[in-house]
Amino acid sequence: MTSTYKIPELLQDLIDWEQEIKHEVSYLETPTGYFLQFDPYDHGGYLSSPADAIVFANTGMGGIHYSFLTDFGQASDLSLAPVIRVDPMDFGNYARIIASNIRDFFTLAFSGYEGLLLNEFESKQQYLNFVKEQTEEVNQSEYFDGKRWDLEKNKVRDLAMQRFDLQPIPDGYSYIQEARHIRRSKVIIDTLDGLGVALGKGLVSDHQKAVPHPWHKKEIPYDQEQQLKSYISSADQVGLFSLIRDSQAQGFDDPDVYRAMKDRLISFGLAMEAQKLMYYR
Repeated sequence: MTSTYKIPELLQDLIDWEQEIKHEVSYLETPTGYFLQFDPYDHGGYLSSPADAIVFANTGMGGIHYSFLTDFGQASDLSLAPVIRVDPMDFGNYARIIASNIRDFFTLAFSGYEGLLLNEFESKQQYLNFVKEQTEEVNQSEYFDGKRWDLEKNKVRDLAMQRFDLQPIPDGYSYIQEARHIRRSKVIIDTLDGLGVALGKGLVSDHQKAVPHPWHKKEIPYDQEQQLKSYISSADQVGLFSLIRDSQAQGFDDPDVYRAMKDRLISFGLAMEAQKLMYYR
C-alpha cells in the first residue's frame, strides 16, 4: 500500500495546457469544462466522499466531483486508478465508476460524452433522448450563444485530442458499462455504494475466503456501538474496508464508531485515508 501519491502526468499537462489556451475560448468557463486540481488529502469534502478517493475535478454544480479511487492504498499509480463520479445529492447512488483510468475519462469528455460523465442513465435510449433535449435547449436559448459555445467546445476537443494523443471512443455508453463490468470482476466483496472491495495484494491469500463485516447487507445499527467497536478493533482489511464503504453509503455517522475505524486504518498504515474519513466528524 502507499501513503504518497504523485499527480498523473496527463492531469498536470492538462492543468498547464488550460492556462495556455483559455484566452482562445473565453466563452467557456474553463477549457476542459472542469475545475482541475490535485491534493492527495482532498477526497471531495462531503460525508459521502469515499475515504480512499482523491478528487481531481469539480463541476461547480451540486457538489458533483470526479476522483481517483485508490482502493485504500492499493492503487499506487493514479494514472491507472479507476475514476468515480461522486454526486452527494444522489442518495443511494452517490458513487459510480465512470472510467477505468484518467486517460479514458478525458477521452470521453473530449469525445462529447460530458452528459454521460455527469448523469446516470437507465438505458442507452434514455441517454440519447437526453442528448437530443440538451441540444434543443442550447440552440433555443435567448440568453446563451449556443453557436459560439459549440464552436469553442469543438476547438478545445480538436486541440486536446491531438495534443494528448487521445483516440475517440465511438460509444461512450457502452464504454462505461464495460468499465463497470471490469470493476465488478475485481471485486471480492460487494458494498452498498456499488464500489465494492477490490482484490489487492495481501488482502486475501489463495486459500482464504473474503469475509465482509457482520452487518453486511443489513442496516448498520446505532444501538450496537460496542459490538461495532469490538469488531473494528480486530477486523481484517477486507472487513474494515467493506464496513467503511457501507457506513458511508448508509449515512451511518456514529462519531465513536468512526474514530474506531480511523484508528484501525492507521494500524494498517493508512493515515491519509483515516484523516479523510474523519473530515467532517
